[in-house]
Amino acid sequence: MTDTTQDIRWIQRFENLHSVFKRLQEAINVHQQMPDNELIKMAVVKAFEMTFELSWKTMKDFLVYNGIDVKLPRDIIKQAFANDMIEDGQLWIDMLENRNLMTHTYDEERANEAIQHICKEYFQGLAQLHQYLLDRLA
Repeated sequence: MTDTTQDIRWIQRFENLHSVFKRLQEAINVHQQMPDNELIKMAVVKAFEMTFELSWKTMKDFLVYNGIDVKLPRDIIKQAFANDMIEDGQLWIDMLENRNLMTHTYDEERANEAIQHICKEYFQGLAQLHQYLLDRLA
C-alpha cells in the first residue's frame, strides 16, 4: 500500500463514520421524544453498532497512519487510549463488550439497558473521538 493510500484511508473511513455518527445522534434525539417506540429503540441499537464498528476501524487506520500497527479491537482501543485519541479507555472496552452482547441478545430488558448506556454514556465517548478526528482534519 502506498503512503498516499494510507494517508487518506483514515480520512475516507472517517467520512463514513461521520455519516453514521450523525444518524446515531438523530436516533437518540428521536428516542428521547418517543422513548417507548420499539422501532426507534432498534434504530438506536443498530446506529450504535454501526458507529462503534466504524469508530474502532477508523482508530485503527489513524494509528496505522501514525506508524502503530494493531489488529484486534481491544488492542486498538488500548493504543488509542495510550495515544490520547480517546479519553476513557474503560468506557470503550465496555462499549466493545456490550456491543458483542447486543449483537446476540434479543431480550427486551437487556436491550433497554443497552439503550440507556448508549444514550447516557457511550454517545459521549463516541462524540469525543469524533471531535478528535474532526480536529485532525482541520
